[in-house]
Order: sequence, then C-alpha cells, then structure tokens
Amino acid sequence: MKKYILGRVILSLVTIFLVITLTFVLMRLIPGTPFNTGNTNMDPVALAQLEANYGLDKPISEQFVIYLGNLLHGNFGTSITYTNRSVTDIILRAFPVSLDLGLRAMIFGVIAGLILGIEAALHHNQWIDRLSTVVAIIGISIPSFVLGTILQLVLGLWFSGFIKDVFQTDYQLFPIARWESFRYTIIPSFVLSLGSIASITRMMRSSMLDVMSQDYIKTARSKGISERRVVLRHEIRNAILPVVTIIGRMIGTLCTGSFVVENLFAIPGLGKYYVNSVTARDYTLTMGLTIFYAIFIVLSMLLVDIVYGLIDPRISLVGRKR
Repeated sequence: MKKYILGRVILSLVTIFLVITLTFVLMRLIPGTPFNTGNTNMDPVALAQLEANYGLDKPISEQFVIYLGNLLHGNFGTSITYTNRSVTDIILRAFPVSLDLGLRAMIFGVIAGLILGIEAALHHNQWIDRLSTVVAIIGISIPSFVLGTILQLVLGLWFSGFIKDVFQTDYQLFPIARWESFRYTIIPSFVLSLGSIASITRMMRSSMLDVMSQDYIKTARSKGISERRVVLRHEIRNAILPVVTIIGRMIGTLCTGSFVVENLFAIPGLGKYYVNSVTARDYTLTMGLTIFYAIFIVLSMLLVDIVYGLIDPRISLVGRKR
C-alpha cells in the first residue's frame, strides 16, 4: 500500500510539472502580450516598462525558472488584468463558491444517479427503466447553457409570475442569477448535476445488470440468502466499482467550477476569472488557475484510486505479479 501511494504521488508530481511546463510554453507562444491586446499603437517605452515590471523582458528559460521558484514558495504571481490582486487571493475568494456549487451538484448527481441506475436494473424493462433512459438521454444531449436558459425562463420567470398572480407576492422561489442563499443554488446545482446523473445512471444500470447475471449471485440466492442482502452485499457492492472511477473524474470537473454555468447564472466562482484571464492573455492568472485545477484533479484521482482499492480488497494496489 505504501509503495503504491508513493508511486502515485511521484506520478502526480510529474503530471503537475508537465502541466506547468506546457501551460507556460503555450501562453508564451500566443502572439502579443497582455499589455497590447486591442491596442497596437501603445507607446513602446510604456510597453517595455510594463513588461519589465512583470519580468516578461527576460529570456523565456529564465522566466520559467523564476516562476518555478515562486511556485515552490506558494506564490502564483500577481494578476495582470486585476490590478494589485494576487492569483492566490483570487483563488481563495472564488474557489469556495465553485466548491460549494460543485459539491451540491456532485452530491445530488451521485445520489440521484445511483438510485435511478439501481432501480432501473432491478426493474429491467419496466417504467422506471425507461425513465432512467430518458433522463440519461436528456442529460447527455442537452448542453448546460440550453438547459439553464430553459429553467431560468420556466422556473425563474413563468413560475415566479404565476406565484405572484396567485398569492400576490413578489417572493421569487427560483432566482435566475446571483449566489446569495439556498434558493439561488437550486437551478444552477441541478443544471450542473444533470450530466453526472446521466453518466452514473447509465454506468450503474449496465454494471448492475452484468453483476445480476453472474453465477455467484445465483448461488447466493440458492443458499437462501435474503433478497435484500443479496442486493446490498453482493450486487450493489460489486456493481458500484466502475461508478467510483466516474465519480473520481467528476470531482475535479464539478468542484473546480463550470465555466458555462457560472457565467450563465452570474456566480462569482473561478469560471469567470478563468475565461477572462484567457481572453485578456493574463499569463499569471491563466497559469495559476490551470495549475490549481491540475493539482485538484490529480489529488482527486489519487484519492479515488485508494478508495477503489478499499472498496474491493481483491484489487492489488502494488501492481500485478508478472
């Protein structure tokens, strides 16, 4: 177990280093600088002074070494577009919002997806199975910005107008934007979770059906084991293993924020800053957020690999014997 974890940590560090290197190189390959975007007539002296202030006048190799040294001290640099704001400060302020949104979406998506997938398998070819298929198709085929816009219109405007006419109140149960109280989180959390619900439902259903057809399940029933115990201890426990892998990929995606959903609902998360940083060619902010995303996703996958082994003791964590 220790050797496995050490190997995964080393691999994770190599992955993060490659992300840092590629991001640094690709940002430098973009024509122009953050200071002359849309302003080709900028004074060369002023441009040179700005580049010197941010160290962009040095050779690329020297800039890279300096940047790595700053990262080792936890310094992601200072944003170029957000004056006098460090990248670390932006992450500390925006990430909790993205994390809140992602956790809500992930919890709802995992619970709903597992329930739908299990029920669909246990009631194969019945109405609940057909319902799960419809949910999966909708979740996969409809983009989040389309679904979000529809729900803003239907729940945020039409339904609120109906409530106002019937109860003579201006209380809006489903606000269409901002991030203030629980009711503001309902629509964006559902929109962000629908894709997860679809993926988990499909995976859990197919995995359950495969497990239910195995000989050891038939043997367990023939021994007189109760149906509830067969389902809980044998079918669900073995069928959930592939789903854990999907959940691991979703953790990083959901908890670091959805660019589309955050912008659509005016949520002050990392998505807004990331999009703006790429548009404005804000080197330090783009690289800082990319590295932060990479670290978060890599750690999430490492955690999932460990949990995967704990769920099924048959999985060897030290590698296959050859």
